Amino acid sequence: MCAQQIVKCLIIILLTIGLVSGCSSKEEKSADLFGKYYKLPDKIIVYNHGNKEEIDKEDQLYRQIIQLLNQMFAKVRDIGITKTGIDEYREKEAKEVLALEFIYSDTYEFHYKDWRSEINSEYCRLFIPLDRPSNATLIFFGDNEKYFSGPVGMFVEPTKLIELVNSSSK
Repeated sequence: MCAQQIVKCLIIILLTIGLVSGCSSKEEKSADLFGKYYKLPDKIIVYNHGNKEEIDKEDQLYRQIIQLLNQMFAKVRDIGITKTGIDEYREKEAKEVLALEFIYSDTYEFHYKDWRSEINSEYCRLFIPLDRPSNATLIFFGDNEKYFSGPVGMFVEPTKLIELVNSSSK
């Protein structure tokens, strides 16, 4: 009789663990691929042809942007460090056309290593220009003052992300 009670208790415990682990928040699930490399931002600033829109985590556009980034990361075979630099003029220029800026209230560490190079850095902002003529989507790291050279690039065209950003400002 005691063995049957123990078996029943173990079954109940396993079922409970299964239910609890399957009930993770939407935010955690939406961060699956993007969150493998970066933290989810506290807010996103969308720059679209001179307009600037701040969106927070509760906004539908925020979730759509993260979802599209996840889809882009899912298509990427290689994420690599590029030799592209960013300076004040290019950042300003990108913000006047089309770009995303992820803002964090804390500073996070980023570590990436491939066969060629390695990045160990801290960031509290990410900058993603969307108007680049190449097929690479570049993600620049920044602190409170500036963005750094040597961003991580994904060789995936951000077409759907551009369409989403353009349609959201109409």
